[in-house]
Amino acid sequence: MLTGEEPRFKKFSDTIDKLMFIIAGSVIATLLIEHGFYIDDIVRKIIHQFNSFAVFYFVFFNLSKLVISEKPLSYIRRKWIEFVLTFLILIQIFGFLIYIRQPYKVDVLTLTRIYIASVQVYLALDIWFKVIRYSQKLVQKSVHPARLFMLSFLILIFLGTLLLLLPKATYKGISLIDALFTATSAVCVTGLTVVDIGSYFTALGQFIIMLLIQVGGLGVMTFTTFFITLLGGISLRERILLSEIFNERSLAKISSTITRILLLTFTIEFIGAIALFNFLPDSLFKNKSDKIFHSVFHSISAFCNAGFSTFSNNLIAIKYNAPAILTIAFLFIAGGLGFIVLTEYTEKPILRLLRSVKLFRERIRPQSVTLSLHSKLALSTTFILIIFGTFSFFVLEFNNTLKGESFFYKVLHSFFQAVTPRTAGFNTLDISQISVATSLLIIFLMWVGASPGSTGGGIKTTSFALIILKIISMMNGRGKVEIFKKQVHEETVMRAFVLAIFSILILSVATFFLTLIERGKGLIDLFFEVVSAFGTVGLSRGVTSNLTNVGKLIIIMMMFIGRVGVLTVSFALFGRIERRNYEFQKENILVT
Repeated sequence: MLTGEEPRFKKFSDTIDKLMFIIAGSVIATLLIEHGFYIDDIVRKIIHQFNSFAVFYFVFFNLSKLVISEKPLSYIRRKWIEFVLTFLILIQIFGFLIYIRQPYKVDVLTLTRIYIASVQVYLALDIWFKVIRYSQKLVQKSVHPARLFMLSFLILIFLGTLLLLLPKATYKGISLIDALFTATSAVCVTGLTVVDIGSYFTALGQFIIMLLIQVGGLGVMTFTTFFITLLGGISLRERILLSEIFNERSLAKISSTITRILLLTFTIEFIGAIALFNFLPDSLFKNKSDKIFHSVFHSISAFCNAGFSTFSNNLIAIKYNAPAILTIAFLFIAGGLGFIVLTEYTEKPILRLLRSVKLFRERIRPQSVTLSLHSKLALSTTFILIIFGTFSFFVLEFNNTLKGESFFYKVLHSFFQAVTPRTAGFNTLDISQISVATSLLIIFLMWVGASPGSTGGGIKTTSFALIILKIISMMNGRGKVEIFKKQVHEETVMRAFVLAIFSILILSVATFFLTLIERGKGLIDLFFEVVSAFGTVGLSRGVTSNLTNVGKLIIIMMMFIGRVGVLTVSFALFGRIERRNYEFQKENILVT
């Protein structure tokens, strides 16, 4: 029996539930057919008639559920979004009937289309939520969180591939392997492309890529949990599972943590889109709406550290537009710092701002918000790498790619190309023209990557810092890692070493196989490509589009491993190792 419903209506309730599931699935199919395929007017008319029927059934379904519910008010509170939409549709139906008899200046037909589109979107989301709810069976079978995390990305990549194969997504069609490569690159926020995004994909295709970047950058589980919480709440078992995925100790904070992540992300991306709209020249776009879309696209791509650009030569077209370049740099640096750092860094100013408002003054108590050891280490390491990378690129490329530039733009491009390898992937200079020494520098920066809990890849800044600190402490004879007057757990340090060793092993194996498959391509070019894929960077020395199908599959695998993480893959394959409550006799082994 469904909770909260009269027992005598169980059969009726089950019947309308099943019918709703079928209609919702059909709505998704009609959305794909109408917007993804080239159809004639007759088919389009049939689709519109079916969508109208779906809207009426949506209203009937929600009203029926309300009537048979034992606690109608409680049901409305839990399903408030559905009932707000139902209420608006009912008003619109009455308005449409009046419109037929006596036309007014109000465009009722346009409003009706808006409500139909809203119901279509809702029903499409409803199917997704039902699939997620069905996955609770996986939770009950104690599926490892790492496996569920990987599965969510695999499903998104599969769906993204199918969407990019739609006839209206490209101008001339796309092969399966290229669609899979592009979808994986977007979901894994890498930015490597085998085709030109700006000229190969239509507006629909670019919109699909933008959605894949947004969902892939923040994580499928983040969005799903947020909407499930919004529409009905999550169970205790789900909270336990999500606490492991999001590394949140407090089960009660899961929903609020995810909400903060989304609000912070959308706020930064919104500010970035406005800035880019004002800074980008109008000559690059067809009209204002086109400029708005491309500004939003680049803002999302930058914050999610994807490196995708709708410009054919990436950002070389705006290499002398300093405000736009710095805006994009700010976005991907913010995205690369990680949500833990961003939340801690912005929490205190936000609390102060709220306390200045009389409405919140009594509700928010003064708090002393201090940065955690993780945030301090991530910020300091990021700052050091930016300074080191900028200076090194400036010196190495002074008489090469920077030759002929003014001093200001030499510094600007050096700064940008020093921070973009940290998983961003944008470029204002031709990467294929940089020297071998500079390529090795960028390879190192791509390997380090962004900070934990961010949209970027790599072994992470904190892991690299812990490795260096451990080496220094061993050279000084201390052994323990101490920083900012605190000591780091030895297990955390060993985890960083394992991650680094695993990554080097995977990079070496992938490069070895690429050298066997991709004949005639330089070792440095192939190694650069592999590290770029693993670090989810997206920079290339010009070999991506010339890879064989097998080579593309290797790069696809590297992008996936780099996004979900080496340790996540190992946990998913082998499961969590149980701790032993005993130790064997210890004995030393010579290593020098």
